[in-house]
Amino acid sequence: MHLVPAPAAPAVHAAKEAVGLEACKDCGDRMRPEGTTIEQYPDTVPHWGNGQCRRCDYLAAGKDPEDRFITVGRTDYLASLRAGIEAGRRRRGVPAAGSRAGRTPIDEFISQLPEEAAS
Repeated sequence: MHLVPAPAAPAVHAAKEAVGLEACKDCGDRMRPEGTTIEQYPDTVPHWGNGQCRRCDYLAAGKDPEDRFITVGRTDYLASLRAGIEAGRRRRGVPAAGSRAGRTPIDEFISQLPEEAAS
């Protein structure tokens, strides 16, 4: 008599087995509660709102779900663009933050106009 190992039990999709988790109304994938991680709820997708997962929400809005990520090349471009804008702002002496941020309030501007031009 020769013993052979029994075949492994078929893997059960953990997301479908997760009891108490809301399912996406479009694709049926189980969505993990907000503030939790994939480590806590393996094989689940993040809850995005309106009873939908992120992918289905993007599709419903007519967007490509893959567009939600910014590529490394795009990040480099955006960082250099921001650096150029900041350098120009500093060169002109425009404050980065604050209520005025380099702008003159309209009432102050009008008060500086001569009387005949203001009316």
